[in-house]
Amino acid sequence: MTLSKSRSGAGLALLLLCTANFLDAMDVSTIGVALPAIQAELGMEATSLQWAVSAYVLGYGGFLLLGGRVADVFGHRRVFLWSLAIFAAASIAGGFVDSGPTLIAARLIKGIAAAFTAPAALALLLSVFGEGTARAKALGVFASTGATGFVLGMVLGGAATIFSWRATLVMGAPVAILTLLLAPLALPADPKRTGPRPSFDWAGALTITPGLLLFVFGITNAAAAGWRAFPTWGSLAASLVLILLFLVVEARHADPMVPLGMFRRAKLRHANAIAALFQGAYVGFQFLATLYYQNVIGWSAFTTGFCFALGGVFVMFLAPRFATLAQNRGATGLMAAGVGLQAFSYIFWVTALGHVDPILLVLFSQIPLGLGYAMTYPSVQVAALSDVEDDKSGLASGLLFASFQIGGGIVLAAASAVFGAAPHFGWDPYVAGIAFVALLAVAITLLAAAGPRTSAARRPSYQAAE
Repeated sequence: MTLSKSRSGAGLALLLLCTANFLDAMDVSTIGVALPAIQAELGMEATSLQWAVSAYVLGYGGFLLLGGRVADVFGHRRVFLWSLAIFAAASIAGGFVDSGPTLIAARLIKGIAAAFTAPAALALLLSVFGEGTARAKALGVFASTGATGFVLGMVLGGAATIFSWRATLVMGAPVAILTLLLAPLALPADPKRTGPRPSFDWAGALTITPGLLLFVFGITNAAAAGWRAFPTWGSLAASLVLILLFLVVEARHADPMVPLGMFRRAKLRHANAIAALFQGAYVGFQFLATLYYQNVIGWSAFTTGFCFALGGVFVMFLAPRFATLAQNRGATGLMAAGVGLQAFSYIFWVTALGHVDPILLVLFSQIPLGLGYAMTYPSVQVAALSDVEDDKSGLASGLLFASFQIGGGIVLAAASAVFGAAPHFGWDPYVAGIAFVALLAVAITLLAAAGPRTSAARRPSYQAAE
């Protein structure tokens, strides 16, 4: 009996895939609140400290397209297991680092492993669950665990830092190892190919992977060193050359790593744009709000992380329901409403800053922010994967996750630039930075509302859904 025919087997498979997704997303933000403790013990300079966070994003965002394609070619379960094992090993190694470079290296390896795990996990989910309601519900749970992992990463990181900052690196390892032990029993074996394995597009991989790495590096470095620094603009220029070369290669390759026709799919293209922008706005807000809570109010790492717990609760419990709603009634309206709620939260934070008690500021901003994130995140995934064939699901997942990571880096760099320049114009840096995020969120709301729509009556199955 196949896993898709066994309700208990499918439930265990969903649990394992969601666990891996939670770990991947959690590691993006979990180390942020531990940075002061890391700096004190390892003696890292402030300019290099940010790479303890950014190295993970660099590996994650840079290798996602390669990870998605490798999973499609060599087998989703095989790639999932190997990459999760590397993630667990890098997590354990992170607990023994003794310098800034070794810490950054451990974080980079974890990010690269996550870039292979995430698209393979989502592709496995699509193969385990048939079309229709079952797949929509599973996708909702999967999306909610990823969003919850990211939103609650700071909460868990703050709690772990009470014991040691090294715990923020190691705490995912036992869960990853347990998942590895159970996965071969629960996840479906990769189907045997009846024909020859598709040729791997090495030319595409050798242009897009370093191209994305240099792009993520450039925008991340801009947040620390500025846009005029040679590593920033030099990396971005080299990235542009490689990405253009990649497009030329793909247009001529018989079996391209990324068929350019993927970008002609309106729903996928629109969903990727919304994913990049709305995630970027949230990352920018989270970064600036964290600085304000710690540096201005003087809250501890644990208290600062706990500020985002309420939003995580909303995401955890409501995202699966919104995924089903997006499946049945279309994703465009939910995306627009979700980003609109986030825009309202950012506007409230800016206008209420200094006029209300900080606890009320956190409470009343996190309610619409968490609700909006719970609506937007799963709707984006439903829209992005709605008209993608199963044999391209890993690639489509890689494109979507890459949009999340790269969008976060771009908007964070822009928000950081506004934050740094604001005092020169006599503006409060926190107000200016989050006002920028709020204006961007308003623009994203309009873009989301203008997305492609499909009549609900014409959506009998998941693959016809918006």
